[in-house]
Amino acid sequence: MTTAGGVNAAAVGAVIGTEFDQKISATQEEQFILTSDAYDPTINQQPLEVYLYWSKIEREHEANDTRAIADSPWLRTFKKATGQAHKINWHEPHNDQMVISDSPTDSNEKDGTDVGQSSTQPLTDKERTYRALRVASWQAVFYLITTDILGFSSAPEAFAELGVGPGILVYVFFYLLAVFAGQVIWRLYCDYDSAKYPVTCYADLGERTFGRWVRHVFNAFQSAQLLFNVALLIIGNGQTLVSIIGFKFCYLALNIFFMLVGITGGQIRSLRNFSWFANINIWLNIIVMIITVAGIWSYLPVPSQSYHVNLSQPIQIAYWVPGYTKGWYAQVSGVQLAVFAYGGAMIFPEFMAEMRRPRDFWKSALCAQFFCFFMYMLFGLVCYLKQGQYSSILPGLDFQNNQLILANNIIGLISTMVAAVLYGNIGVKVFYENVLRAYFKAPSMMTSNKGRLLWSISVTAYWVIAWVIGSAIPNLTALITLVGSAFILQFTYTFPPVLLLGYWMQRDAMKADSEWRPGMAPGSTRIDTWKDLSRWKRGFKKYWYIKLFLFLMHLAAWANCGLGIYAGIETAISAYKCGYNIPFSCYAPNDPAVQKTNCS
Repeated sequence: MTTAGGVNAAAVGAVIGTEFDQKISATQEEQFILTSDAYDPTINQQPLEVYLYWSKIEREHEANDTRAIADSPWLRTFKKATGQAHKINWHEPHNDQMVISDSPTDSNEKDGTDVGQSSTQPLTDKERTYRALRVASWQAVFYLITTDILGFSSAPEAFAELGVGPGILVYVFFYLLAVFAGQVIWRLYCDYDSAKYPVTCYADLGERTFGRWVRHVFNAFQSAQLLFNVALLIIGNGQTLVSIIGFKFCYLALNIFFMLVGITGGQIRSLRNFSWFANINIWLNIIVMIITVAGIWSYLPVPSQSYHVNLSQPIQIAYWVPGYTKGWYAQVSGVQLAVFAYGGAMIFPEFMAEMRRPRDFWKSALCAQFFCFFMYMLFGLVCYLKQGQYSSILPGLDFQNNQLILANNIIGLISTMVAAVLYGNIGVKVFYENVLRAYFKAPSMMTSNKGRLLWSISVTAYWVIAWVIGSAIPNLTALITLVGSAFILQFTYTFPPVLLLGYWMQRDAMKADSEWRPGMAPGSTRIDTWKDLSRWKRGFKKYWYIKLFLFLMHLAAWANCGLGIYAGIETAISAYKCGYNIPFSCYAPNDPAVQKTNCS
């Protein structure tokens, strides 16, 4: 997950799906995504066998769809420039009907049987729109995932707090867990999603596995994560800009300025015009990384960026646990920085909802996660081995060359500010649709004047709250630790194991049931219910040791969450005591003028 200083999880702007040239209006896109599951009380409350039946048909339809898949934006631009472009014929004949089997297969896809003789049923307008939006290739989604996850700025700080050896182990370990999470989400999506019952967000997976209450939990975590991310971007941009101008302006006022920019930009209800930013942002990040590495290896570090008074201490490189850190919570904080780095699984379902063949998503996720892992290791080690304990959370400011810093951070400011607007836009939409519309019957923000006014008020309140959070906890390391452990960790490490456990138990429990087919009442083929011990035994007995391990993984992730929150609080307390973490102050935490009398 990207952080301030090289921030972009802005690929969330791409989930609306306009960068692949669909022939569908922006209003249709927004309405489909925002209302496809919010106002149908049954879409996420079907038994698993219903989802499996329709998803199998949907995956077969996708496999048999011979229409060309749109290229990624950069490849499409290259082909147009070289005369190699081809146009997708949106009116090309293809099977646009729902296939219904007269002799459906067992819901277990591993048996290799085919759908039997089938009839067809015309798609509804909603189902037709669902398929019209699905045009992305796995290569294009690889690009979007990389844009969403890649954020290298915290890697040097993580190695400074962990040391070289532990840092490598932590990044490798969480990389493997992130790969596991991505594959779990992919498998669940493929087995739950269909044109009849589309999956549009992470919360759909939770609700279809455990019930409506889980959806509320997931939405609450998602909303909080996006809110704190906006707070991070506000204070990160403030610290970057105040450093560029030599700490000659009030830091708090700069944060207010970025808040006002966010409020203004957040009035845009559709993200369709941001799609090209999501596609160029990865290259902006790589340019920033190259400039940063060149600056770090060519010039001395800036002591105030790592909260040192001067450079009197020799550079220390710790190959095991560092001796210069204060307290064990510093290592926990370093772990949470690695957790934060792999965040992004929260919007994987949205990416799959864009794909012509979601079964190919595993390739997108695997390649993108490896690329990000490689960049984290490369950038983090290169910077830490040069700067040692002077490595900072904002490496783009941590070298003594004003010209390079200016060029570097002008690019970074543009990137992070648009990222903040995108985060805020998605965050307010989640709040508006899942709280204001679901519970308070608010009108549509797309078609109603009252809804537009309420949207504007919501955007303003959202950015003000984010500014208050960032100004109250201006220490980036502490805030990133809190966000990573309390929210980002959950979507990548806590929820996937228990979602897989719940899904797997239901699949095993179904094996004693009769086959379900259209026309039957949902759940009517079951021989018992989850109120009966027999169904629990059937669901847990097979491969019980793996299922137990999944549950222990879930508990371990919650334990890591608690440790991370504690470490973030301790880091913030230490920063307050040191004197450089001043809430609502004109002095930035990285301002050399701030006293650090209690820090060594």
